[in-house]
Amino acid sequence: MRILQVVHRFPPEKVGGTEIYTQGLARQLRKRGHEVIVFYRGSGTRSPMAAPQVEGIKRYKVEAQADRDTPLPLFLSSLRNLPAERTFAQVLDRERPEVIHFQHLMGLSPRFISMAESRRIATVLTLHDYWFLCPNAQLILPNGRRCSHDLWGVRCVHCFANRVQIPPIMMVAPLLVPLLACRAHVLRRQLREVDAIIAPTSWTRDIFNARGYSVDKIKVIGHGISELEVHRSARCKVCLPLRFAYLGGIAWQKGVHVLIRAFQDIKPGQAVLTIYGDQRVFPEYTKELQRMAEGSAVSFGGQIEHAQVGAVLTDVDALIVPSLWPETSCLVVQEAFAAQVPVIASDIGALREKVRHGVDGLLFTVGDTIALRALLRELISHPTILEELGCNIRPQKTMSEHVAEVEALYAQLLREKRFSR
Repeated sequence: MRILQVVHRFPPEKVGGTEIYTQGLARQLRKRGHEVIVFYRGSGTRSPMAAPQVEGIKRYKVEAQADRDTPLPLFLSSLRNLPAERTFAQVLDRERPEVIHFQHLMGLSPRFISMAESRRIATVLTLHDYWFLCPNAQLILPNGRRCSHDLWGVRCVHCFANRVQIPPIMMVAPLLVPLLACRAHVLRRQLREVDAIIAPTSWTRDIFNARGYSVDKIKVIGHGISELEVHRSARCKVCLPLRFAYLGGIAWQKGVHVLIRAFQDIKPGQAVLTIYGDQRVFPEYTKELQRMAEGSAVSFGGQIEHAQVGAVLTDVDALIVPSLWPETSCLVVQEAFAAQVPVIASDIGALREKVRHGVDGLLFTVGDTIALRALLRELISHPTILEELGCNIRPQKTMSEHVAEVEALYAQLLREKRFSR
């Protein structure tokens, strides 16, 4: 089977949850004998038709200028991106894929979907976030509250203007309503053309189903993690100081500030926290976090390679995921569980589905520093709670198990396409 994976960014240029997942999926599909091609947005001057192979996977890269990653150009590309469409058409004509799996189209073009459908290619799309519903992709307002979603863009105006931070746009924000409504219409139409939609959790399926997308088209297929990450060395009993870790983006919507505030009254002899993540993406936010952490039991471990995640988890007693936005999946929770590490997380989005409160982890009210600090103090007073939670962790789905499910979906769609011709 010739399979084209389409994603907004790809390792090693960009490493995030969606990118790591796409790379793992591509590798496993290649191992199972499929021809795999990846099309993504990158940087550099190489021709996109050069298509070098890495690990037997052919890569096409449509170039992005430095300013194309800023909010306004990214927003405009969600309406139309002619240069990307021209390159994509060339790749389709050259490679003639049987299946196209859209992972993310941010910075590319939503019309990729109709371009594939016009060629009668089987199409699948995974919902890694809420980009098709929300210009900011995360259904969270500037004040930290969850957005209930606004189809016609009225409620989106303030949020979008706040993110763009361009004074002229801020002044004419109400005039953006038609543009935001147009975006909603374009993306809704494109998403309806996809043959199948993969939701990584039931939570995600229900959100999109409530917005009018057929539940029959949305298949819940939980993510899997690489077998190489499923390991944990023998550990001694949990004792003070407790060792906590945060692994993920250093970004406001990830709630890292909530986590640091909760640790400000914790003594280093009681518990320590190490924050791992790229500090360059939002430098001003990082500086504020570092200022908040001064004199506390919090340290910054910097960005780590994904291959190092297992080693990091070996040395912690619990992972903390304080997200403010309703995550659609969160691979790091599965990685922690695969390493027999309990998870403390916000009670929002897919985290509520993944973490069983009092069984294999603990949940606290999203954004509530006091509630999180109370949980930490309870664990400091009774460290054996973490041992009990760790013993209740269930085996996690591996990437090979996940790929078998995705592969079966590909085969089903191919049969349906051929039968309908």
